[in-house]
Amino acid sequence: MESKKAYIPEFIYKRSNQTTMIIFVPIFALLFISIYSPFDFDRIDTDTRFLAWLNISRELVVQLITILLILSGMGVAAISRWLMGMFTRHRQITYLNYIGWIVCEILAMTIIFTLGAVLFTDTDKGVITLFRNSLIKTFFILLIPYTMCYIYFIWQERVAQLRLLRQQISEDETAMQTAYIQIFDTKGDMRLSVRREHLLFIESADNYICVWYTNNNAPKKMLVRNTLKQVAQQLSSTHVQQCHRSYMVNLDLVKVMRREKEGMFIEFGIAGVPDVPISKTFSDSIKKWLMSGPDSGQN
Repeated sequence: MESKKAYIPEFIYKRSNQTTMIIFVPIFALLFISIYSPFDFDRIDTDTRFLAWLNISRELVVQLITILLILSGMGVAAISRWLMGMFTRHRQITYLNYIGWIVCEILAMTIIFTLGAVLFTDTDKGVITLFRNSLIKTFFILLIPYTMCYIYFIWQERVAQLRLLRQQISEDETAMQTAYIQIFDTKGDMRLSVRREHLLFIESADNYICVWYTNNNAPKKMLVRNTLKQVAQQLSSTHVQQCHRSYMVNLDLVKVMRREKEGMFIEFGIAGVPDVPISKTFSDSIKKWLMSGPDSGQN
C-alpha cells in the first residue's frame, strides 16, 4: 500500500511569505558577511588589474564585491521562489521536495561565492576546497535567516488562526444571543434562557415579572425579580417589545390582534395562554409591525 505523502503547509510558500524571504534573507546575509567576513573578501589580490583599473580603495572594493555577491544570491532566491510559485500553483509540495529545493538554492549560492573567492581573493586553495568551505559557510549563513523566517511564518499563521477562531466564537455567541432570549434579575444574574420562538410574553407583577413561554408545546411561566422597565431596556434590540405598561409581547408569535369595547388584544392561539392587552400608547407601533411583517421589525 502506497504511503501517504506529507505536504508542507501552503502558508509557507504563499506569495507574501516568499517575497518576505527574498527581501529579508539577502539583507541578513549582507549584514552577517559585512561583520564577520566569512568568505575572506578582505584578502583581495593587490596585484590584480581589476583593483588598479577601478582606482578605488580596498575597503570600498570589498563592500562592492560583497554587495554584488549578495545581489547575485538574491537573484538566485528570487528565481527559485518564482519557480516554486509556478510549481505550487496547481499542486502541493512535499517536505522532501521542499528540502531538495532549499539544497539547490544553497548549492547555487555556494557556486556564486566560490567564484567570488576564485576571482577576487589572493589564495592558494584549490577550487574544491574553496567550494567546500563556501558550502559550509553558506549553509550556516542561510540557516539563521531561513529559520527566523519560518518561525515568523508559523507565528503569523497561528495569529491568523487565533483571530479567525475568535471571530467564529464571536459569531457563534451572536447567533446564540439571537436565537435565545435571556432574562436577568435585579442582581444581573441570568434566571432564564429560552429560545426566541418559545417566548410568548412578559407580564409585570409588582417587583417581579412573569415570563410566559412554551416547553414541549405546553405553556409555562416563571417569576423573576425584576421590573418590566429594566427588562424592556435589556430586550430593546429583540422582537420582544412592550405593548402595554404591564406587558411585553414576542411579536414573532402573534397570531391574532382583535379590537373590542375594552380595547385591543393579542392572541397566541395556545390553550391556557391568556390574551395580552394593547394600550393606545403602543397600538400604532404594534399594528405597523404586524402589517409590515417581521422583516421590517427590529433584529
